Amino acid sequence: MNRTQRLTLALAATATAGALTLATATASTAADLPPKPSDPGIPTSFDYRDCPELPSGADPAAWRCEVMVANIRIVTGKVPAVEVPLTVTHSEGPLPDGTTGQVFGAMHASPVAVPGIPGLKLQPEYAGNADFIGNGTIRGSIDIKIRLQHPGLRRTCAIGSDRAPVTVTSTAYGPTQWVSQNPPIIKGAMYDTTFAVPGVTGCGPAVDRLLDHWFALPSPSGANQFSLVGYYSFRTYAALNGSA
Repeated sequence: MNRTQRLTLALAATATAGALTLATATASTAADLPPKPSDPGIPTSFDYRDCPELPSGADPAAWRCEVMVANIRIVTGKVPAVEVPLTVTHSEGPLPDGTTGQVFGAMHASPVAVPGIPGLKLQPEYAGNADFIGNGTIRGSIDIKIRLQHPGLRRTCAIGSDRAPVTVTSTAYGPTQWVSQNPPIIKGAMYDTTFAVPGVTGCGPAVDRLLDHWFALPSPSGANQFSLVGYYSFRTYAALNGSA
C-alpha cells in the first residue's frame, strides 16, 4: 500500500468514526470581528539573532530591529480553528531618498495539533513577502503558507505556496499599548477577515484533491479569519552593535 492509500484510509477512518470535528468560518461570521487568540504574556526577553543585515548606506543609529512575539488564531474553510505561537523579526528605517525602508528577518512558528484530526499538525511559514509599514489602522501584511504535517504526508504538503500564498493584511482592533518604556515593549492586537485561501499543494495530486474536498479549499475572501495578540520590542542597530 502506497503513501496516498495509507493516508486516505487513515483520514477516512477518522471521518467515519466521527472524530473529525470541523469549525467552519462562514462569510456571515467572518464579517464580524473574529475572536482574539489568548494573550501570550509579556516576554521576559526578546531574541534579536534574526535581525537582518542593513541596506547599504543605512544609518545604524536611525534603523531599528523589531521583534514581535505573538499568538495567532486562524480559521479557514473547514479546517478547525487553531492557535499558533510565533515570532517575527524585521528591520526598518530611513532610506537616502527620505522614504522608509524595511528588511524582513525571519518568522518562526511552532507546529500545533489540529483538533479532532489525530496526527495532523499545522505550521505557518513565511512565503516570501512582507510589508510592515503601517498606514492608520492597517498594521501591514505578510504572505504565509500553512505546512501540513502528518506521518502519511509529504514534507512539501501545505495550504498555499510561495507562488500562491495566503496574504494576510492586518487591521488593528484598537490603539497599541505601551507596557514598558525600558525596555520598550508595545502590545497590539490585529485581525483580518478579507483574505482568500488557496488550495492544498505538494501532497501529491490525489491527496491534494482529497484534502481540498475535506477542508473546503480554496476558501474565498470573507470566509476566513485571522487574529493576533502580541508584544513587540525594538533596538537600534547602533545599540545592537554596542556603538550607541
